[in-house]
Amino acid sequence: MAIVASIWSYFWAVLTALPIVGFVLVYAIAFFVKKNHRDALTWSITISNFLLIRAVAAAYGVIWPDAMSVWLWIVLLFLGIAVLIGWMQIKVRGKISLSKIGFSTWRITFVLFGLAYIMLLSTGIWKSMQFV
Repeated sequence: MAIVASIWSYFWAVLTALPIVGFVLVYAIAFFVKKNHRDALTWSITISNFLLIRAVAAAYGVIWPDAMSVWLWIVLLFLGIAVLIGWMQIKVRGKISLSKIGFSTWRITFVLFGLAYIMLLSTGIWKSMQFV
């Protein structure tokens, strides 16, 4: 039982450190099951967004351990994007579609967390190379 827990923790650590591995893995599994590139891409973006959020949170905590909690920033980012999209829907269409707000927010945060992951990864590498 301890071996299974150890393997799972190593697997989770790899997915946290390198969410692109999770993206490729989910894409391959979804394509094998669905036989459709578009569905496989949709599934891999959806699942790897969770991995990107976890990776950004972990990198933020390692780089700035004394800083304010990253989860507060993540929640505020999601709320801010959702409110902005809702406001834009009211201005353009005059009504709100919660499903479109959720879908758009999730896709926008995928891009933002991808960029944040790259920035935090390079910041972490730079910071670890500094001599103190």
